[in-house]
Amino acid sequence: MCPQSSSCVADTGVLRYFLFVDRFELLLRLLGEPIAVPRIVFDPDEGAVPEAAMSEITRSIAYQRRKSLDQSRLGNERQLAERNAERLSLIHELVERRAIEVVDLTDSERTIVGHLTNPERVQEYHLIFALDPGEAACVAIGVERGWTIATDDGDAIKALHELRPRHPYQRIRKLLRTAADETLIGRDLANAIHAEMRELGFWDNQPPFPGIGT
Repeated sequence: MCPQSSSCVADTGVLRYFLFVDRFELLLRLLGEPIAVPRIVFDPDEGAVPEAAMSEITRSIAYQRRKSLDQSRLGNERQLAERNAERLSLIHELVERRAIEVVDLTDSERTIVGHLTNPERVQEYHLIFALDPGEAACVAIGVERGWTIATDDGDAIKALHELRPRHPYQRIRKLLRTAADETLIGRDLANAIHAEMRELGFWDNQPPFPGIGT
């Protein structure tokens, strides 16, 4: 969990999967309110812009809506995509009630993002590939402000520790384990939530509690 004296910043992957499975209130209990989100991850003020210029969550919503209208897909695929779009869209309500705080980068944070997203600079952080902008922004904010980072991006965690060794971070699996350890949910439910995320594209193949509910 995030210490009471600091804040947490979450990347697109963590936000997306907790929204997909309709468990964002659990994430709020684990990380505290508000959860900070870089504007590149979600920008409630971006208006009508080309999809390539959208923030990452808005682009995900657009993709799911487009998928839900694709008549070449099976009906259950379209229904799932429509549900995904609706659940992702709840981020607007979360921002309005200040459960999510959209934050802008400082000049020093922008410099770090520029380095982490530049293929010619990433070797300085012992990376092979550049980070996506959302993950890079979370790393920069975490390092510069001392905030805990919620991410499942291994390269982002590696870059984070190159910049600030032993800096705190949270992965989805660890968050679900914490939720069970603190009796917010049961271990079987933690595994079930993880499995549902996996069905929706989450890459992590190890459940929070191996051998339980299998």
